[in-house]
Amino acid sequence: MESIHKLEDKIEVWLKPLPHLPTTWRKWLAGNVWWIVLVGVIISAFGIFSLFSALSFLTATTNYYGAVLQEAGVQVHGSLWSVSIYISIALLVVTVVLEAMAISPLKTQNKKGWDLMFLAYLIGIASSVISALLNLEIMSLIGAAISAVIGAYFLFEIRSYFKLVATVKK
Repeated sequence: MESIHKLEDKIEVWLKPLPHLPTTWRKWLAGNVWWIVLVGVIISAFGIFSLFSALSFLTATTNYYGAVLQEAGVQVHGSLWSVSIYISIALLVVTVVLEAMAISPLKTQNKKGWDLMFLAYLIGIASSVISALLNLEIMSLIGAAISAVIGAYFLFEIRSYFKLVATVKK
């Protein structure tokens, strides 16, 4: 976790010269981020179930029509595209779980919630980059970079509102 905190500090330095949101906006966002994340987790959970349904349908279809597709010259299994899909879904599930774990600490403005959101942010970036590289899509890589900058900006705008809470060991 120490290396993540070092990265966190480095990103903060990069973002320091950027203009900041008004204080009232940052305070509102910090106080309400927990329910924004909750809505995102619910929508993402439905998305994950939809992806599994679509992937099941695609797998069943390619298994049924696989011989016909191969005769037509279509590669059915073993492509980087299918590997990319499985990696993306796995990382999406991890991201959603981290965000769900962050809701309660975000509600109390505990730094643990912000740290979980930062970790989910990093995994989301990794997922986008891996997907773009496996599919050889330059525009997706550019989109990942743009969304990484925007995400970091808003995440670091509210960072100062989340305080470390000491835990007492029994």
